[in-house]
Amino acid sequence: MTNGQKRKKQTRLTPLGRFILSLFFIVLTAVIGALIGYSIIGKGNPIDVFKLDTWIQLYEVVVNSFF
Repeated sequence: MTNGQKRKKQTRLTPLGRFILSLFFIVLTAVIGALIGYSIIGKGNPIDVFKLDTWIQLYEVVVNSFF
């Protein structure tokens, strides 16, 4: 290597860092999907996705449909 050439220092994530980053993107995708599904497809208020009552009602519908 000559004086004019410099190597770029590569930053690599540790396996734990990759896991945390992947988990973050999975959660982000799930939240965006829930917002789109509830507001656009379901014609509801997008803020209602974050209410506990919405998830309790969804749980009851799913459980009652199987039993």
